[in-house]
Amino acid sequence: MWFLKALSLRNRFNGLPFKVRNYTQSNLQECRESVKEEFAKITSKLPAIKVRLDLKILKEGMHDNYRDILGGTHKVKQPIFTQDEVVKFTQNINIYRILLVLLVFFESILYSLMATLFIRRQSLDDYAGIEYIFGIAFALIFVVALHFAFKNMWEFIEAKHLVDNNDNYDKAQLKQFYIRLILAITIFFIFIVTNIYTGYIRAIILEPGATSSSTFLDKIHGPLLVFSIAITFVVALVMALLEKEITDKSSKYKVFLNWVKQQKEKKEYNTQVRNMLKACNEKRELLVEEYWGTILDSQRVFKVLVDDDKKELYNELELEISRKTVDLHNIDDYSYQKYLDVSGTRFELFKYGIESDRAIVKTILDINEVLSEIDNFERNSKTSEIPDTN
Repeated sequence: MWFLKALSLRNRFNGLPFKVRNYTQSNLQECRESVKEEFAKITSKLPAIKVRLDLKILKEGMHDNYRDILGGTHKVKQPIFTQDEVVKFTQNINIYRILLVLLVFFESILYSLMATLFIRRQSLDDYAGIEYIFGIAFALIFVVALHFAFKNMWEFIEAKHLVDNNDNYDKAQLKQFYIRLILAITIFFIFIVTNIYTGYIRAIILEPGATSSSTFLDKIHGPLLVFSIAITFVVALVMALLEKEITDKSSKYKVFLNWVKQQKEKKEYNTQVRNMLKACNEKRELLVEEYWGTILDSQRVFKVLVDDDKKELYNELELEISRKTVDLHNIDDYSYQKYLDVSGTRFELFKYGIESDRAIVKTILDINEVLSEIDNFERNSKTSEIPDTN
């Protein structure tokens, strides 16, 4: 195969007095076009990333403010929460959810025992397990209502605190919260009365019907009854305390989570763009080496380093290099254009002809510009301090 390629080169260029520089310039141009094509593939997503990044710049200020329960805007410094605070807040939310499940469970048992007072015996016999469905349905209704009551109670307290301590708020803004507070108190009252009443009904009506002659059970029946009612109220009380912290921090936490999301996306963009830059540089180096290899092959085929009419220019270049008036590691446009016809004799000159192409330079500059914007965001946003929210 190499023999055929060498024969083809000789037939095409051997009779030309400018065969070396002609072939060199042809390969140089082909290399430029190959680099541009590869750059276009690698950076195809760069414009979209830049647009998204510009949008995030416009939205940056939104993450430094949160709205309180009355609609007032407050400026905060991100990150609002430390890693320990995030862990604690997340744990409280998880504990609150567990307590919700436990309360549903306790209430379901309690109300399922009451099913006989509301459902006919025939229906209980015909539909096995209907009493449990009854208990779960009532428990869910009460637990959801209780959650609503806790939330609105703490919201009222927070709103009143804001109004009392800030002249920018009007007491008229509390009107809607008074209505919710009354509703919350009503739910609390119903919850307390219902639980005590169901415990009373179970003790007076249901359990006396059970056949038991155990004196021990008779002795502990009262304490067990009190405990079964008290545990429900204890769970509800703990839920109320957890709901206070969740209500106090929920608005800030939503802003914080949004900020964390934006910072993580910026880091992803940073990684993508850096990978683009790395891929572009690696591909350019690979193609330059590849095409430089073809230049060396052509010189072996033609058995000359430069065309006859350019030997004097070549000798001048070598002399300049020996005198160190031309630095191959720091070539400028003037030197490159002067020795363009003998650029196939030095790898540095050939490489400069690729790297100095305007389109290629612009692509690298565009990538670095996006990286610079991202780096500025990271420095200003202190992305190294982003707490883990997973």
